[in-house]
Amino acid sequence: MKRRTFEPTAHDLEAEGLPSASGFDAEFRCPGRRALCARLPKEKDTAVAARGQRIHDALAAGDFSTLSDNEEQLASRIAYGESEIVHEYGFEGALIEFEQRIWDSEGLEHTWSARVDRYDWQPDKRRLLVVDDKTGWTLPPPAPVNWQVRSEGALLAEVHDAVEVVVSLIHPHHPDSLWEAEVYTREQCEALLTTVRHLVKQIQLPDQRRIVGGIQCQWCPAKRICPEFIAAEAALDQAIEDEIADEGFTAIIRRTSAERGEHVRQLKARVKNIGVILEQYTALMEKDEQSIAGWRLARKLDRRVTDEGRAMELVRGAYGADVLYECLRFNLVALETQLAKRGTKREAKLAVERLLAPVIEFKKSKYYLDEARSL
Repeated sequence: MKRRTFEPTAHDLEAEGLPSASGFDAEFRCPGRRALCARLPKEKDTAVAARGQRIHDALAAGDFSTLSDNEEQLASRIAYGESEIVHEYGFEGALIEFEQRIWDSEGLEHTWSARVDRYDWQPDKRRLLVVDDKTGWTLPPPAPVNWQVRSEGALLAEVHDAVEVVVSLIHPHHPDSLWEAEVYTREQCEALLTTVRHLVKQIQLPDQRRIVGGIQCQWCPAKRICPEFIAAEAALDQAIEDEIADEGFTAIIRRTSAERGEHVRQLKARVKNIGVILEQYTALMEKDEQSIAGWRLARKLDRRVTDEGRAMELVRGAYGADVLYECLRFNLVALETQLAKRGTKREAKLAVERLLAPVIEFKKSKYYLDEARSL
């Protein structure tokens, strides 16, 4: 179960309870979100957050020895992305700062801040590279519409009096691209900073509108009590019932192409949300088996062989080679994995296709919906 607290978290204390750029993508898209979330307890800590912090600390120190194998692979992938961006945009030899919290102020008062994972500064050319490293599986909004990295770049441009800023996102789990970047002039950064300052004031006002949407609602801790989100979910439930009643096509045909795309996105988000809630119910029942009437904890018992070589010897000895071979199933992936040890994965795949061409058949799966992304 998640640990929750009404006490200020480490992030709250560091950010002085003021808006922080890490929340801008959700808060700017839903101005009323901040006020509603402030009335709820916060997550005290999570394993995912701790893992992300370890990776960021290791990148800043340039020492991955304290990381697990999986964390080290992710950190190495991020470091590779950083080196590619530095080379692509000509920031070799620049001054580098890691994990800095940068403040914007009005007079002597702090107004908001941004904790920047890394930035590279060329004082002679007055150029900045701002890097935001993502360690989770969730895909961030693309750089051209990402308020976190754009606000970081705009603020640092003013702090350093930069004439050009390159803002970049590194996302090792992205299916299409390791990193993306956008270049801004000083004039564009000034316009962005003006917008950010205006929106920062708006999200701190009472009674601001709450606006339902994928980015702002996905991880919102208040969505179960948010009237707008609940109404949107109820409308989606009704739409599902209507479509089942007429096999769906009447309502689907009435929608525009854009409306259909948004509807599919909402349905997929609903499936994910249901899975999260069921996991929470399961965790509750693990602590108290009487907590959910009419349900019980169940688990499957999977069998597995711990030594395949020894198992095959035993079967061949007891029943002969014919029975053994009848039990075995040829594995293309396993063969490619073994051959890849002698070269590359691509070479292994091509070698297998050449060798087994007479007995390989390609069979198409059923169609499924996969979101088209353009970054």
